[in-house]
Amino acid sequence: MKHTEHTAEELAAQAAVQRKRGVLVSYLYTAAQLVVGFVYVPLLLGTIGRDEYGLYQLVGSIMAYVVSINSLLAAGVGRFYSMYKADGDELHMESTLAIAKRLYWIVSAVAVAIVAILIPAMRAVYASSFTVPQLNECSIMLAVLAANTVVTFNNAVNIAAINAHERFVFLKGTQLLTLVAQPAIVLLMTKFFPNAVTITLVVFMMNVLCATLQRVYAQGFLHVKYTFHGWDRELVHGLVKFSGAIVMVTVADRIFWNSGQLIIGYYYGAGVVALYSVGFSIVSAYMSAGQAINGVFFQRVSELFHHDHDLEALSRLFAKVGRVAFLTCSIILGGFIVIGQDFMLIWAGPSFGASYWVTLALMIPITIDLTQNLGLTILQVMDKYYFRGVVYLALAAVSIALTLALAPVVGVVGVAAINGMCMLIGNGLVMNWYYARRAGLDIRLFWREIAGLGVPFLCVLAVCTVGYRLLPMPHDSLLTMAVGGTVYLVLYLIVLARFGFNDYELGLVSSVLERVPGVGPRLAGKISHR
Repeated sequence: MKHTEHTAEELAAQAAVQRKRGVLVSYLYTAAQLVVGFVYVPLLLGTIGRDEYGLYQLVGSIMAYVVSINSLLAAGVGRFYSMYKADGDELHMESTLAIAKRLYWIVSAVAVAIVAILIPAMRAVYASSFTVPQLNECSIMLAVLAANTVVTFNNAVNIAAINAHERFVFLKGTQLLTLVAQPAIVLLMTKFFPNAVTITLVVFMMNVLCATLQRVYAQGFLHVKYTFHGWDRELVHGLVKFSGAIVMVTVADRIFWNSGQLIIGYYYGAGVVALYSVGFSIVSAYMSAGQAINGVFFQRVSELFHHDHDLEALSRLFAKVGRVAFLTCSIILGGFIVIGQDFMLIWAGPSFGASYWVTLALMIPITIDLTQNLGLTILQVMDKYYFRGVVYLALAAVSIALTLALAPVVGVVGVAAINGMCMLIGNGLVMNWYYARRAGLDIRLFWREIAGLGVPFLCVLAVCTVGYRLLPMPHDSLLTMAVGGTVYLVLYLIVLARFGFNDYELGLVSSVLERVPGVGPRLAGKISHR
């Protein structure tokens, strides 16, 4: 008996280590995303031009709706596989993956059929705002991305299995490889073939490579099995029912984030789409940073709910992870508010000044959702995710109606503001009500914990924003931005260490700073002895 308990403790300790490693590698991946994105986008703009970049982003927006079909099963596969793994039920683990694979074959055929319909529809809708060569390029890109979608769909079972086994280092490692290699290959190839089709082909090839590596790892190292034990009607029903809510949310998200680009393209053409897309590329990186650690806790949330039924522990975990997410978001958001206007002009070029305001209009309201992102995982585990889908579909309908009516008047920044306002209503008001009243989470505890970081953030942000504007230095140089960004970061950390951090966060920040050469150990000492 003692041996069994000891073994259980060892397994729990190993899982905790895997989660910590997952958090670290997730943030490493996010940092790499930021660096690669900031280097890649201006180089790509210089290589293929604003119109070609706008074309690529427009087609990506269209394909995002098709890829959202993936969520029909992906979330359900992860949930049920994790649940059966926690119970040690190998037969149902195998059945979950085997049935999902067969369902994905059907979904892949549907996706290809949808793209076949989209190609002539897209040519008809954008015939007046795009040239014939641009329409031809879009058609080719849609065909290539359809093949890419099939690869993505059929690799979802491998990703679900790797996540359930909490092998986050490998999973993020393969994604990191793709993240670094893909832009390098794109930039090399676009020197010889400077068009958007080249980018699409490279994305497809890199996705095939990444999916192959993940499949080999799942089968060869984790010994994941996809043995088909017959059609389990109860399991199929559970997969589809659970995933129906995920689909509603994903479709709504796509409407929020992609309909703006489609409508802008209809009214203004590919060039103005690029203005919106450049701003949204920063928002995407910001979202990745805020969501970096969310997936790491799926298995832990599942254990707390299904095994312990401990809502109090879930509320504490929600607040704890929320503080870490807010810390990450506030550093990025505050830094962008302070130096972002200069950064955008230097990074993308003088013609992209409006992209700064597009970014802020989306970045500020999405911060609530990113800070509370673990709440979405909790709702998935509780099987209460459908409410988010209903709310977001309603808000998405309002968003697209307002955008269609007002886009010719309010322009690109106004379109972003409309989407941002809808996100603020959905995440800031409605979802918090649901977390408290229907999910049973202690939402007051959550916001009390966030306030401990939020007040110092707002104070430092106000001081640094005014101070940066008053700097007696030219505001079109990297040196000025470096000074402003560094002062903001150091001052924010010092204020947090004195007034905001709890003991856990102090230890976390100190351990990171100690590894930074130069002033890192000294800062770590000051923070740990506040």
